[in-house]
Parts: sequence; C-alpha cells; structure tokens
Amino acid sequence: MKTTVKQIFDYISGMNPTISNVSSLGWFVSNFNSQVADGIKNEVVSSLSEGSLAYKIATTAKTFTEKQLWVIAYELIKNEDFSQKVGEFYARINRKEIAKAEASKQKFAANKANSQSVLDYIKENGRLLKDYYTFVKASKQFKKEFFSKKFTMASAEAFLAI
Repeated sequence: MKTTVKQIFDYISGMNPTISNVSSLGWFVSNFNSQVADGIKNEVVSSLSEGSLAYKIATTAKTFTEKQLWVIAYELIKNEDFSQKVGEFYARINRKEIAKAEASKQKFAANKANSQSVLDYIKENGRLLKDYYTFVKASKQFKKEFFSKKFTMASAEAFLAI
C-alpha cells in the first residue's frame, strides 16, 4: 500500500505537543506529551535532507503551523524509508480495526444464533417479533438484550405475560 502525503501529515502532526487545560492551572504541556512530540520531531529531522526548507523549519520552529507541517510532509514523502514506516504504521492500525470489527460481527452472530430458541418460543405463542423487540427496547430491565441480541427466556416470559 502506498503511503499518502495526508498520512504523513497526520503522523507528523504529533510534533506539536498536545496542550491540556486545567481550570486552576491554565494551559500547559505535560512531560509525556512533550517527550512524544520530541521523539516524533527527532525522527522527522533525521529523515529530512539537511539543505531542504523542511529541515530548516523542523530544526528552528518550536511549534508548527499547518502550512509548515505540509511543507515537511511533502519533503518526507520523497524519503522511501520514512514513507514505508508510516505506511506500515497505518496498515497495523487498519488490521487491528478490521480484526476488532470482525470479532464484533462474530459475537453478534453468535448471540443471535444462541437466542433463536427464545425467538422461536415467542413465535410459537402467536406473538410478533416486532412487538417483542419494541417491548425489550422500551423495558429498562431488558433493554440491553435488544442491543446485544442476547435475548433471554425471562424477557420472553415477561413479554408474553402482558
């Protein structure tokens, strides 16, 4: 997968440390945020060619404007090693997100399959599932069953009792 300038821009945006606000203290940069920003800045500076405008910006500025970050990003896209590193970073993130979404789908499908006997029980008693779903969703006691699709006999009995 080819790394885009936007991905590099997003990655190097971390060179500006995150500023926190506490009402009694005011605005400040924590030591951790400062260290993270310095680490990214050192990584970026070592990847830039010394004669470039981007190198000059990266080594002289304390904080960076959006335009300065774009200048640096366009220079870094030329560096194959840095581009590959950023591409692998975003690929790892995407793989984790895809795996998490797939696990969620499988859990949802398993809950639905395990609840099929409850849904069949409601149908056998001549009631509509849409009415059951409305009941479960509106009930404080059983509401979470609707969203997890993990229906119980207790909610089915309560529904059939009304």
